[in-house]
Amino acid sequence: MVIDKNSRMNKINKIIFFISSPFNQRDYSRFGIETLEKNGFDVEVWDFTPIVYPQVEGVVIPNDPVNYDKHHKFEYKKDVILAVGKLKNVFVINFCPYTPAALFIYRALSRFKIPYSVFMANAIPFGQKRKLNIAWFYSKIKKFTFRKLFGFIFSLIPSSYLGVHPATFILAGGEKSLIYKYPVSKKTEIIWLHTLDYDIYLEEKEYVETSNNTAVFLDEYLPFHEDYFFLSMTPYSTADKYYPALCNFFDYVEDKCDVELIIAAHPRSHYEQLPDYFNSRSVIRGDTINLVKKSRFVIAHASTSINFPVLLRKPIVFITTNELNNSPEGYAIRSFAGLLNKKTINIDEEYNIDWEKELCVDEQAYNNYINSYIKIKGSKEKPFWEIVAERLKNYDRT
Repeated sequence: MVIDKNSRMNKINKIIFFISSPFNQRDYSRFGIETLEKNGFDVEVWDFTPIVYPQVEGVVIPNDPVNYDKHHKFEYKKDVILAVGKLKNVFVINFCPYTPAALFIYRALSRFKIPYSVFMANAIPFGQKRKLNIAWFYSKIKKFTFRKLFGFIFSLIPSSYLGVHPATFILAGGEKSLIYKYPVSKKTEIIWLHTLDYDIYLEEKEYVETSNNTAVFLDEYLPFHEDYFFLSMTPYSTADKYYPALCNFFDYVEDKCDVELIIAAHPRSHYEQLPDYFNSRSVIRGDTINLVKKSRFVIAHASTSINFPVLLRKPIVFITTNELNNSPEGYAIRSFAGLLNKKTINIDEEYNIDWEKELCVDEQAYNNYINSYIKIKGSKEKPFWEIVAERLKNYDRT
């Protein structure tokens, strides 16, 4: 048998995750590091948070830290460029945004011809049309910054003009997941996968349980979400208004529907360090799919965890508040609700709820949502990183 040495030399033997947010245990699991290692790849995680988002360094602290000896944090751009220049037989799974602050990462990959993918598998609907009235324009003017203007101009410049080569692969989910602006071209191959949540569903789907006495709220940690630090934004809601409104609504739901309301805490939340915002209700982090499985129905805003009740065919009640209504979160809530043939309930207003309609499932709408945002019909029913590993084993840089 003749072995092509050049072909063997061009095979990928190492995978490096490029990230720009603090690495934690949840990332370690969701990135499928152990799966990739079992498939013969050496795996590293390169963390550029101090460079891309210096404002969050030391401020955003994971509630589930992980000690992974192949996690490397970079503090200077020059060190990143030097390290990228030394790479061989490597493929980069790039989770960094394509922004001015992260441009140096894409240019370094391009300069040294390092193949990389961009991640689009967790796209969510955000198609609700906004009312273009005077109030809308005034709100935009109030929030205007030169940073936003610079970001907008940057988005209009073809990546090739900035010395950036297109990604080798797009890691995609549903058919409408290809919506984010990344450096891609007609030569960029789309690998049709699914959302990362679908891996959890694959492990648990055989054991669907239903209870008539629990409902679950998919918490988003809205007044304290770490994204506000990353984007240097003011929270869309304030704790002193948001949580009392939630609890009043939960009291009403528990009384009308004869259920116990359980909080599926956001995975990056720190409620154990805060006051009892949920009035002694159970607050459980890290077990969302099982809470949803056992529930009669789900209450939500616009969390990506909506994937779970959709896959498990659970009724979803969408809620908003006066504070959220005219924010991007409010638009997202209406987009989610519209796709699943539901209306939003403003819990700051008098409740007028048709529970028979709210606690039903539109099968066609749920199926359309799955195909659009979770997994296209016909894509493989296998773990996300198993599919990626199979493709990279057969990828030849030549």
